[in-house]
Amino acid sequence: MSIVNVRFRTIVVTSLVAASALMLTACQSAPPEPTETPQSSPVESVTPTPSETTPAGDYYPFAVECADLIPEATIFEFNPNYVLDNSGAMASANSSDLVKAMEGTSCNYVNQSSQASLTISVAHLTPVSTTVLQDQAASAFTAVEVGSESGYFGTVAGSGVLQVFTRDGYWFTIAGPEVSSPEDVASITSQLNSFLSAR
Repeated sequence: MSIVNVRFRTIVVTSLVAASALMLTACQSAPPEPTETPQSSPVESVTPTPSETTPAGDYYPFAVECADLIPEATIFEFNPNYVLDNSGAMASANSSDLVKAMEGTSCNYVNQSSQASLTISVAHLTPVSTTVLQDQAASAFTAVEVGSESGYFGTVAGSGVLQVFTRDGYWFTIAGPEVSSPEDVASITSQLNSFLSAR
């Protein structure tokens, strides 16, 4: 896997789970210190020790068009009534805000019949942020296998939420009221695992 133009940023992540809903936010970022040669890998920053609810992490930017990440045929297999609509309301308990702060990709699909949303977000993590987010997912959701990858599934605020952490450092979340189990989105997770493993 090649990483081009890697940029390191420090983020502050609040807990994935609140009392009644999943909330994901991120705070200020700072550019890396200049060096004599370009950085080819992420560098841990010197920051205050994070608290239990504000762990620090880092990431790689991941900008991919939704049509390339998830072909229309894959969404059609899930439910032919869904169409891409990033202007629509995101599914509750989605991770799009945090993924945006981590310069990842979020794709929102809206059911033209029910107006339900299906939100799919992908970020490229380093080991620091992978550990933080995976520990939070494990504390709130049930562990599941998604192909050969580690996944966690639960229901929050009326939406099913599937989080997957790949061995290559990618984190993707699929959330929506019509996601009642990991099997419901098997075609989507298969596509994402295949696409991300090939990068």
